[in-house]
Amino acid sequence: MSELFEMLSSITRRRKTAGGSPFASVKATEKWLKTLPSDSDYDAHHALVEGLERFNADNEEATLSRMKSLLKMEAAGLPLQQSVIEQYVRNQAAFRLARQALWRESWVFWSLLAEAWLSMLKQAYRGKASAELKPFAAEMAARAIRYAGLVMRWDYHQARIPAGSTWRRVHKIYRLVERDGFATREVLLNGSSTHCAREYSLVVLLGLVHPIGYRAQEIESIAQIVHDFNPLPLPTPVPERGIHTHVVDLSLSEGACVIDDEWLQGRRLRYFDLRALVAYLKAFDQVAVDEAENALIRQVASLIERGGVRRNRQRTHRFGRVWVAAGMNNILTALASPDTEKTRPALEPWMLRDESTEGMGFALPDEPEMPHGRLVAVSWDPAESVWQLMAIRWNRQEDGQHLIGTQRLSRHPKRVEVSFEAEVPAGASEKTWAVFLPMTHTEQGVSNLLIPQTHYRLGAPMVLRDGDMIYRLRLGEVQESHEGWLRVGMDVVGRSQFAAAA
Repeated sequence: MSELFEMLSSITRRRKTAGGSPFASVKATEKWLKTLPSDSDYDAHHALVEGLERFNADNEEATLSRMKSLLKMEAAGLPLQQSVIEQYVRNQAAFRLARQALWRESWVFWSLLAEAWLSMLKQAYRGKASAELKPFAAEMAARAIRYAGLVMRWDYHQARIPAGSTWRRVHKIYRLVERDGFATREVLLNGSSTHCAREYSLVVLLGLVHPIGYRAQEIESIAQIVHDFNPLPLPTPVPERGIHTHVVDLSLSEGACVIDDEWLQGRRLRYFDLRALVAYLKAFDQVAVDEAENALIRQVASLIERGGVRRNRQRTHRFGRVWVAAGMNNILTALASPDTEKTRPALEPWMLRDESTEGMGFALPDEPEMPHGRLVAVSWDPAESVWQLMAIRWNRQEDGQHLIGTQRLSRHPKRVEVSFEAEVPAGASEKTWAVFLPMTHTEQGVSNLLIPQTHYRLGAPMVLRDGDMIYRLRLGEVQESHEGWLRVGMDVVGRSQFAAAA
């Protein structure tokens, strides 16, 4: 019986060797690349994506020959990828199904390349062929960072927030290249000179823009303008007050944020001086580009200037009574203009306990029945119609008091009227009330919109009326659900006066 198993194993090994992998050698890879379809870039691209899938699935030990095979596939794939991207950007106004297929092809291509080069980099450090691969670590790392960044960029195309694991990957690679001293070693990538620090900076900068809900053309245009800026700001480990404007923590699963008065220096903190880039974008002017696109670039400058995630703000003890409208019906009533609605909201007096730039804490004598995520509008004086919108994040009992912690979503929420432009499901096309949540420079993120769950569709064009102004929006990804209401990202694509729009 053992002889039978040995014979079967031998036959299997011979068949595997005879069939072989198309990437067993550089010559085999070149031969396989010649079999790609020649009459259609999309078909050739699709076949190459399948080849990259097989290359990664082979799970072979990394060798110099295997790295050269991957370089051959990359060189053949990048022009095809560019062709697919051009089709994808052109097809934004029509061909929804084709647009989605082209997006997926591009996203999978970037993902497979990112995975392949990361695996190659890992084995350059701990694989059997590390001695022959280690001299190419800078080239591998630069590619791993670039392609991971492009995966994140393609997530933005679908109004998706990049996964925290992707940020961790990029941070970890950059820590590695800094440690080994080749962060700024020049390498050739797709015909252009670059280095790991530059590729890392490009990822961080687009993360600061956080282009959730932007159109494909806008995302690609922004990425290109930042890419062409020279000299590109690079990370540095030592902060200089008055010089550095942004900081990134390499130990966290997120991008950079604005530096405030709380200056810290840490082993895994890296600092950026983005003053020159912001000034350039604010003054951006290109003769061949219309004013709308110039305005978009200036908006990007503003997003970078105030962007990023703020954490761990110190809370200030502040006591006094405030008035709270809890639940969306009461919030909408509270935000209504006194001239348009006479109904008064049901308000509750809450005692303020402390406050920070991120939210407020309250102390109540009785336990409220409010789940986490419940929305509340807070005002010191309802007669002035000045409200802040909060979301309940935690509650606990302490010394006979019921404590509630809230996160501030907006200092100046506004009730607005919204409707879809066209092609919406029945029952969702009528006008309805929503809440616009503008963000100030002291707050994190970008402006959001609160809409009923029944009126949400990713990427849908929507019309927003705020007084005499009409805004055309495109709905982005859902940020959070609040009891039948969704807080979503949005992209403003145009505005006009109500009279002119009518």
